[in-house]
Amino acid sequence: MVAIAEQFSPRYERHRGDLVSIDVSGLERLLGPAGTIGAELRREAAARGIRAHVAVAGTRMAALVLALARPGLTVIPRGDEAEALAPIHLGILERIHDDDRTQSSQNTQRNLDPKNSAVSAVSAFKHWGLKTLGELAALPAADLVARMGRAALAWQAIARGEDIRPLVPTLAEERFESSIELEWPIEDLEPLSFVLTRLLEPLSTRLERRDRGAAVLHVLLRLVTREVYARRLELPSPMRDVRTLRTLALLDLETHPPAAAVDGVTIVIDPTPGRVLQHTLFTRAHPTPEQVSTLLARLGALMGQDRFGAPATVDSYRPGAFAMTAFATEHVTSNRGDRKARREGPSLTSAISATSALREPQGIPSLSRDAVKRDQPPVPSPQSLASALRRCRQPVPARVAVAGGRPVRVTTDRRGFAGGTVTRCAGPWRTSGEWWKSEVRSQKSEVRSQKSEVQTSSFRLQTSGAGDGAGAWDRDEWDVSLSDGAVYRIFQDRERDGWFIDAIVD
Repeated sequence: MVAIAEQFSPRYERHRGDLVSIDVSGLERLLGPAGTIGAELRREAAARGIRAHVAVAGTRMAALVLALARPGLTVIPRGDEAEALAPIHLGILERIHDDDRTQSSQNTQRNLDPKNSAVSAVSAFKHWGLKTLGELAALPAADLVARMGRAALAWQAIARGEDIRPLVPTLAEERFESSIELEWPIEDLEPLSFVLTRLLEPLSTRLERRDRGAAVLHVLLRLVTREVYARRLELPSPMRDVRTLRTLALLDLETHPPAAAVDGVTIVIDPTPGRVLQHTLFTRAHPTPEQVSTLLARLGALMGQDRFGAPATVDSYRPGAFAMTAFATEHVTSNRGDRKARREGPSLTSAISATSALREPQGIPSLSRDAVKRDQPPVPSPQSLASALRRCRQPVPARVAVAGGRPVRVTTDRRGFAGGTVTRCAGPWRTSGEWWKSEVRSQKSEVRSQKSEVQTSSFRLQTSGAGDGAGAWDRDEWDVSLSDGAVYRIFQDRERDGWFIDAIVD
């Protein structure tokens, strides 16, 4: 139906899938009188395999009612709309209401009040003994409003064939896409940046004119191998700045380079409504989404996509377990309460730090292992001083001498960590978990074969992933105080029979 309407006039409105109203004023010079225009419409519909009912009238509402009520072609001279609609049954109002209920202020008020809906209105008219649109149009307007409210004027206007609102043209969905064919293949990113700028500048201008921003940026590269290399960038906030979009695309291609030279570039943008900013007078302005997006893209290209983000707790008792989630900007939240909850959520410091206090259990000098609740930090009293426990995100391999089942000396090759004789110690605190997973059990034989590689770098990578929260663990933890004054938390990986420094107490 839309394709048929586009063939005759750019001013058309789609009411639903099988009903379209078209402004055909001015077509008389090309096609002839109204009857000829209606016949051409039916002929075009039949050529497309559609059986259409066409009505041509001086008002849009009269044409809609007649097209729904009468089959074939109906042509009404201008000024005879009320007379042509008079014999039509009142039930047609329910179908007209479905088409235009969201378009006028009167219809909006009618929808909010169920008593004034189309079904209830038609039912009330029938109880009054009305049967046709002509009888409804002949009622006194003042008495009709007194009994059914101002919304009844809309029903009476429809019965008389009067327009209750103007035609609102349906605009075709605009596609924001730009392509270019290169004369010579490009292998480096530097010349590709000029191509991206050339493609993004007109797209940015179109977005600004439509008050739109880019929500998703698609970069399609046609390689010399005739393959299409596609990258999809989901932007954290609607943006249309050319430099920002170009930088994000280049950083993504730097992280994920194409496999061959490029001889064709296509940019496709998924638009979204533009961003509205409201600055405050007394607080410092936050970084713009363009700046934050560029910073995150540079970090991802430099460090890797899985090495930066916001920490999130995981459902595990593994010491130091956490997960990395993508940073979220304020526009993705639905209300201010969500933003406040996110701002007041756990920060990176609170997620990876803990506290430890000194005590003397059972008369033996040692360090305390009391757990500290994160949501209720302890308040230090004059009698007890709380110390900060700074966890090593990558546990430091160490050499530990054991005598009588207790560590007596701790040494390491890592710079910045002192070693020496253990003067006081507390432990062990044994923890284990995730041993019930099938994939972990299947790897135990392979893990045991690596016991002799405790000091190798490959073993460090496998053992130091304390923050990923994946895999089994079986460890004995000790709090030790060395002769040089340093206080460490060390642990023995029982599965791999290796010692590591997990944290240092300030």
